[in-house]
Amino acid sequence: MKTAILINDTSTKAHLGCRVVVSQIARLAKSVGIRIATSASVHTDWREHPQLLASMRTADLVIVNGEGTLHDGTRQARALAEVAPFCKAAGVPSVLINSVYERNDAAIAKACQAFEKIYVRESVSGYEARQVGLEVEVVPDLTLSSDVMVPFLGGPRTRTIIVTDNANRNIAKHAQEEALRRNHTSFLHLDTSEPNNPFLGAGESPDFVFTDSGMVAQAPHPSQRREVTPMRAFRKSLFKPNMLRRMEMIRQFGEPLSSQQILSRLASARGVIGGRFHAVCMSILSGTPFIGMSSNTSKMIGMLTDAGLTRFLVDDAKIAFDKIDQWRDADYGATAAYVQKARLDAKSMFEEIATVAN
Repeated sequence: MKTAILINDTSTKAHLGCRVVVSQIARLAKSVGIRIATSASVHTDWREHPQLLASMRTADLVIVNGEGTLHDGTRQARALAEVAPFCKAAGVPSVLINSVYERNDAAIAKACQAFEKIYVRESVSGYEARQVGLEVEVVPDLTLSSDVMVPFLGGPRTRTIIVTDNANRNIAKHAQEEALRRNHTSFLHLDTSEPNNPFLGAGESPDFVFTDSGMVAQAPHPSQRREVTPMRAFRKSLFKPNMLRRMEMIRQFGEPLSSQQILSRLASARGVIGGRFHAVCMSILSGTPFIGMSSNTSKMIGMLTDAGLTRFLVDDAKIAFDKIDQWRDADYGATAAYVQKARLDAKSMFEEIATVAN
């Protein structure tokens, strides 16, 4: 098999979506004869590790997992973009996959031109990338090509509407306050409690992972949510409206959950009001009615536009709760078609990637 280096291994975070994405990268790469031999953890600057640089120079391929990083011209965005000219100078092909692309500067755009191929997750990122001269293809987020929801399909649904957190704190606050005033609501984060990525199959973990502290043989366990004590929930809720419900919300957002618990709750909910992009992806996979809310980039509107479901992007919390019951057969059909497209496109993407590997 050919060997690849994965830059921006987000599975070292506890986030469910990140762990599914990286497991899909490993699985799909393996299916076309490519093995992820080494990875660089999210937030680890690949440029600061001589051993990693040496490995990149001798690899058959370098894969950059863009996910939610390539936006706003940040230091992290610049680091990911600069993989491409480094690899080009070394004579090693590199590809950018599963990426957002939004509000970046000219230096990042120029660096990205050195990638052999660029794949973004949704059409807004595609439009922005093309506006700065990049040749890109749109392939839906890799979570949508996974089978992680299959064990939870077909079960009974509860009366509960789940509300997630959101990187856009203002929108998140309004959604949570509205949920506190309603019956049959609960709150869910997407951080898994397992120390290792539960979605990686046998032989799919890299031999080495680079972190800020150097090279390790096994990815470090991500930090876990601290379980909220009743006293802490009480103090944070005191003198605020809906005090008892608020205490429960704080407890639920701090509750350690396994990946199976998170997936099961999303699959069995009456609906999901999600500021979290991957909560909506999992809702799409499970056929759970959802309302998406704007986040820190245009990824949500981009994905829902591509899926033909823009009417379910609602930032007004009251309207969101009323609209969750407006799903129709055509909407479920649209989600099924989008999942099918995601699976076919992901397969084709890795088949194309295999052709550029040394």
